[in-house]
Amino acid sequence: MRTFQLRITGAAGAAPETAAVRLIARLPAAWGATLLSSTPTSATLAFEVPGTPSTEEVSASVDTALAAPELQGWAADGTVVRRPDGEG
Repeated sequence: MRTFQLRITGAAGAAPETAAVRLIARLPAAWGATLLSSTPTSATLAFEVPGTPSTEEVSASVDTALAAPELQGWAADGTVVRRPDGEG
């Protein structure tokens, strides 16, 4: 299993924790996800993904999830980063 990290951002006043839960709900069922931190306009998440996907594959899945109507206004802030083995 590989672990990746990404921050999403949205408009001020939007609840980042709610956006994180909505994003997690739209990810593939085999993925694990954890909210690492949040600010008033962002949420940082870690994703545990089975197999050996590339950062591009993980990014494409996250982008598809972020395109859902309930996540309108939220976007990836940068790119998906693979965390070193043993780091969550």
